[in-house]
Amino acid sequence: MSAPVEREPVSPVGGPDEPTLELQSAHLSRPPLLRLFPALSEGRFRLFWLSMMPATLAIQMGAVAIGYAAFAISGSAAVLGGVSLATGLPMMLLGLVGGVVADRAPRRLVLIGTQSTLGLGATAVAALALTNNLAVWHLYALGLVQGTAFAFNMPARQAFIGELAPTPLLRSAIALNNSGLNFTRIAGPSLGGTLLAIPFIGIGGVFAAMAAMYCVVVVALLRLRERGSGGQSRGRGGWEQLVEGLRHIRANPVLFGLLTIGFVPLFFGIPFQTLLPLFAQRVHEAGALGLGIMTAAVGVGALCGSVMIAIIARGQGLGRLQMALGVGFGVALAAFALSPTLVVATICLAFVGFTSAGYAAVNETLVMAATTSQFHGRVMSVYLLSFGLMPLATFPQAWIADHIGGPTTITGAGGVVVLSVFLSQLIPAYRRLG
Repeated sequence: MSAPVEREPVSPVGGPDEPTLELQSAHLSRPPLLRLFPALSEGRFRLFWLSMMPATLAIQMGAVAIGYAAFAISGSAAVLGGVSLATGLPMMLLGLVGGVVADRAPRRLVLIGTQSTLGLGATAVAALALTNNLAVWHLYALGLVQGTAFAFNMPARQAFIGELAPTPLLRSAIALNNSGLNFTRIAGPSLGGTLLAIPFIGIGGVFAAMAAMYCVVVVALLRLRERGSGGQSRGRGGWEQLVEGLRHIRANPVLFGLLTIGFVPLFFGIPFQTLLPLFAQRVHEAGALGLGIMTAAVGVGALCGSVMIAIIARGQGLGRLQMALGVGFGVALAAFALSPTLVVATICLAFVGFTSAGYAAVNETLVMAATTSQFHGRVMSVYLLSFGLMPLATFPQAWIADHIGGPTTITGAGGVVVLSVFLSQLIPAYRRLG
């Protein structure tokens, strides 16, 4: 009778030694990949994550191909900013609507619809390029289509992660999602730049490959069966739910502070990516291959930054870590702008990717952790709204770069990033994060 009595005290809340040893033993018995990213043990999340990889790869290839095509046709940095603005405007205008839809409609169906739209846009541009009929206005039109799709796709995707991953695995799922995204930032630009440099493939071939990748994603999502109806908040009108989401953010000082300090540095810093074709062709005279190398360097650094956050961020001192990464982002950005050679610029871009991705990963993790599941779509739509607002900084930066040069423009942007990070310490809720 003694053996059962000894086991009785073990409970989910008490349990000093025995449960701890059992959990440690179970954790250590897992394969190394599952110890680093335990969310992979969830089969539905694993299928979703793998199914979305071709989509993010296509998006990163498109970022290179669209910029290269726009600059090759027009020779103007302002056109690069204009195409980016065409993508950002729908995201800015429809982003909050997309968040409400993500909390009302089945998220898997939203993703299938938006991925199909992206695939049709890529198919149309591929056909135009292959028949030598591609013009700048077609790229503007593609930007509008992509921006509209992104406005609904991005909140649904982020909220779907919260639906697929149990709360204890949510942070792991977010880290894995960011790591996958940043891996494609390496592979996508490298593949896109290489294909652009091959004469018989070129712009048309890159967009055709992107269309095929979107088709793969749609097929995979059709295989992912939903449990329940997906969206959680269909009892009231859409406008009422939108206002409810905004009130939820405003009533939570920590959440409001996180969204603010997550937005400002990225708003002024991330537009450097739009000007990379200018640096590749005019500053370093490296062409399409050089553009692919520089963009891939950002991806390498970003992958390392997101994995680093997954490993070392344990919930303590995340505020100080984010501040250090933000300052590093601004400094690395200025160093890239002033780099005398392509090699030095590439090294600096790796640090730019590392610090910017680390900064964003810390912020996204804290935002998701501070949000209840029923508001995930609406809160993430506000968080992702910064990507729609970025063209408001991108277009002026591109216009300034045409008049005073890319290096001077990006150096100034790096200075603004550093200043904004220091000013974030004026937000009391953010200071309390440590």
